[in-house]
Amino acid sequence: MKAMKSSRNYPITGKAEVDEAVFGGQETGVRGRLNHNKKLVVVGIEKKKKGISRIYARVIEKANAENLGAFMKDHIDTEAEVTTDKWTGYQPLKKDFGKLTQIYSGKKGKNFPELHRAIMNLKAWLRGVHHHVNDLQDYLDEYCYRFNRSVMKENIFDNLLNRMVNTEPCFIKNISS
Repeated sequence: MKAMKSSRNYPITGKAEVDEAVFGGQETGVRGRLNHNKKLVVVGIEKKKKGISRIYARVIEKANAENLGAFMKDHIDTEAEVTTDKWTGYQPLKKDFGKLTQIYSGKKGKNFPELHRAIMNLKAWLRGVHHHVNDLQDYLDEYCYRFNRSVMKENIFDNLLNRMVNTEPCFIKNISS
């Protein structure tokens, strides 16, 4: 999984969408971005004529300009046409991403159907395959790695082997249980 971490060499270009989502089980009496045990995740997609060509995701502490901006600088080209919701954390990022547009998300994310479908698929993959995860970021990296290489199925194994050889060793004592 450590070898599946993004190299940050291929930022999203063209049309991009970014939004945050909360990952984790049900919590009673907690709504929206406020949570106790859940993780806040920012997700960015690259849109093409037919769907999504690339996806990146990162666990963040808060949905503020600092965390959202760090994610966008790592994974989105500054010339990309970025669309986000009206969340205030994106407002200061307009100086770095000149083509950033903020629109109303719409009821149940109506104005971002591909992005929210990608988030739902990611959550479904986590629930269906893993049921419970410790370090969510490792799983996000794995999902994004697999998704971003889904068109190069014949080379994905060789690519992963090469990355594993070139990645720092991960010793069992360093793996959290």
